[in-house]
Amino acid sequence: MINSVYFEERLANSSNDMRAGFKYVEAESKTSFSFKHKDLHYLIFLLEGSARADYNEFRNQPIGQNEFVFFPKLSNALITTIEPCKMVVFSFFALKTSCEKNAFQSYWRLSPNITHKFEALPFRTPLIEFFDLLILYLQKNINYAHLHEIKHQELFLILHTQYPKEELANLFYPIIGKSFDFRTLIMDNYLKIHHIDELAHLSGMGRTNFDNKFKEEFGTSPHQWILKQKAKHVRNSLSEPDSTFSDVMRKYNFNSATHFTRFCKQQFGCTPTELVRRLHHAESDPYMSTQTL
Repeated sequence: MINSVYFEERLANSSNDMRAGFKYVEAESKTSFSFKHKDLHYLIFLLEGSARADYNEFRNQPIGQNEFVFFPKLSNALITTIEPCKMVVFSFFALKTSCEKNAFQSYWRLSPNITHKFEALPFRTPLIEFFDLLILYLQKNINYAHLHEIKHQELFLILHTQYPKEELANLFYPIIGKSFDFRTLIMDNYLKIHHIDELAHLSGMGRTNFDNKFKEEFGTSPHQWILKQKAKHVRNSLSEPDSTFSDVMRKYNFNSATHFTRFCKQQFGCTPTELVRRLHHAESDPYMSTQTL
């Protein structure tokens, strides 16, 4: 029997929001962790044990002891422990400093040469020492907002100085860009708008300048990019056991069943009913059937 737990029910305070910050978690085997708040990025550091991760189109990805993975905001993600685990969960809204933003922008220069893969990175010195002290603070209830702010910056300093840029560019691929603030604005709002002109208005640009900026940042037009992202969300929503067509249509702003069917045929080559049948067939493996959101 899988025990489903929302990470946010266990997370500690931070100055931005009670949902963000560091938390030490111990979990038994066959415990699945899902992510309720879609406006947070997550780094999951596995200190002991083993687990598997499902993230958007990536399924059954292994995470071993002393490895970590990244889930960007708006992810459809799930972690299921295979054996008893100890982990540190770090959630954050945005990068804190100009140094962090500049580092992420430097990774963007490597992105044309990257075929993004979801995979765990190994711990390197001094990550283990960093977590030993952090866990001690948390267990001693030294759990103040300022501590989380300091540790946020220290963690990214360790990552930026101890890992090759190529590895970090792949890990953080979904959020790296030439302009981190512009990319963040798009990621925070693209599911909320009904027309691309609304995104242009939020960015403070005219439509032509916005389209040019968007293509420079994402490599394609706003329309094509949003369709691709929307297709990922629709697919993942339809794979959920209790999801209904009406729920998905309402959530992703489809104004009629005809509109929704046309979208599925264009993006997946089949009707919504056929897509659900395929997804449920793909999830029929006994190993996969234990995974719940």
